[in-house]
Amino acid sequence: MTKPFWNSEKLLSFAALLVSLLTLIVFIYQTNLIRKQQFRSVYPHLTLVNKGTGSLDYQFVLMNQGIGPALLSEIEVKDSSGSEFETLTDYLEENMLETDSIFIYNSDLFPGRLIAPGEEIPLFGLVNNKDLERYNVRNTVEGGLKLRSILNDDSLIINITYESIYEESWTINTKTTAPIKN
Repeated sequence: MTKPFWNSEKLLSFAALLVSLLTLIVFIYQTNLIRKQQFRSVYPHLTLVNKGTGSLDYQFVLMNQGIGPALLSEIEVKDSSGSEFETLTDYLEENMLETDSIFIYNSDLFPGRLIAPGEEIPLFGLVNNKDLERYNVRNTVEGGLKLRSILNDDSLIINITYESIYEESWTINTKTTAPIKN
């Protein structure tokens, strides 16, 4: 008499193999979820924002609204004609008229700069009138609106590429509202 192909030993072996395979699939799935969670737990989200529009407190700000640090890797400033500028300050100086009496402060961006979560970098802002009293000059709301119009002109193109600590890369620019993953 021949033994049946599926005896208890083979069934037990097959069940053990199936459980092992299902365990491997669950393990891979869980590892993938943990990896996604790790990447999202340090997600930087940079945005360019106008603050205080229509007031003497106007600022053009780069802020990190994410939960992880952003490492700047490339900053590109150009106009719609294709002219490139070394910094945003160079663009502003070329597009501001000498008759514009706007007194501003600025910060430049450079590759390698780290922006912490929640950090705001005022790229441009109006100097406080109290600080200008000794020079007998004043900023005006109209001057702030003029500065805003220059920085938000459709001809200005700012591309900022940055990375998370896991070297994921995104680009923001003046034409989009959300970072674009590279």
